[in-house]
Amino acid sequence: MIKPLVKTIVVGEIQTNCYVVKCPGTGDVLVIDPGNDHAVIERDLRRINSIIYTHGHFDHVGGAAGLIRRFAPETMMHSADIEIMASAAIHAREWGFVIEQPPPADRLLEDGDSVSVGKLTFRIRHTPGHSRGSICVEGHGLLFSGDTLFAGSIGRTDLPQSSPKKMEVTLERIVAHFDPGLVLYPGHGLSSTMGEEIRNNPFLRF
Repeated sequence: MIKPLVKTIVVGEIQTNCYVVKCPGTGDVLVIDPGNDHAVIERDLRRINSIIYTHGHFDHVGGAAGLIRRFAPETMMHSADIEIMASAAIHAREWGFVIEQPPPADRLLEDGDSVSVGKLTFRIRHTPGHSRGSICVEGHGLLFSGDTLFAGSIGRTDLPQSSPKKMEVTLERIVAHFDPGLVLYPGHGLSSTMGEEIRNNPFLRF
């Protein structure tokens, strides 16, 4: 199995985890959740081929516009979060923050879709609850979980377009179908493993 090179960059006022995922064979780069600090994200990068948003909240998309201007990557997100993404700058202002509104995504993803980055291939898992279009990105023993699942916790379900009921269904699916050996890279906080979360995360006890 090819082992991706993963760099975690904590960006923005809400301390969002942005992930730079590099194919060791080709040098192609995927950025997952470019939070609001594109200058920090692009430092030392010569190219970005693709961007995936795990959902459309402003703290996960706020640095995208600057990266798109410089690198012209293909941008991707789930179709159910188009509305949230389109209002990202407005929502940021409501929370007292300023971001540059990113353009619409180039490709709309659905559950089960594949995304290739060089010789790497990732599978999209639709995991609604935190938002209608929240996704996890799985591949090569890794799971980028956005704000669906954190180390020891889960994403908020009291926001507009969140759903506690859908989150419960999503978490049951995660426990039943996701490999415990996956390394978990969440949207905020520390990394973990699926096995650790299944054993100890109180929100995954069914």
